[in-house]
Amino acid sequence: MKTLPSVGFGPTHGYLYIHAAPRAVLKNLEWGMAEVLQMPISLKWEPQPLLSGSYRSEVSWNGLQGTGSKLVSTLKGWHYITFELFESSSQGSDGSLYMFTPELGLFRGTVSPNGDLVINENQIQKTLSENLNPVIALEGIENLLGKKWDEALDPYRHLSMGGEDMDARLSV
Repeated sequence: MKTLPSVGFGPTHGYLYIHAAPRAVLKNLEWGMAEVLQMPISLKWEPQPLLSGSYRSEVSWNGLQGTGSKLVSTLKGWHYITFELFESSSQGSDGSLYMFTPELGLFRGTVSPNGDLVINENQIQKTLSENLNPVIALEGIENLLGKKWDEALDPYRHLSMGGEDMDARLSV
């Protein structure tokens, strides 16, 4: 009898953005990622100007489908880091987007091959049936889209793309 691999069926790739992590856990994060990816990892860490005492890094990765999920499981155990991970779609499967902040916890969204976040009809029906008030229903749909996580991560994304230092705009 042929057994299935422990993670996914085919190759995929993705990107991991660690937006903020304290210095004390940087090596531990690398070791955890190395264990999942089964290869040594040494990231280039830069100070995170938006969160004093934190560092940021990014890495692209290759692996089998589901590797992103394993990386997220490893990283979210360090609950005081902020990160997002994208696993591309491949071989007829959708991709995944994971966003994590210590305050909001974990968001996972399904991503179509063209990069759109996908909400299936069951999710929409459940949200609408549980929320007859249109304002609350809209909030439910925004949660399905990860709006709170997007808003929390946008300052980090802006800075990592060479944007202005938004330190003065953030209230901590």
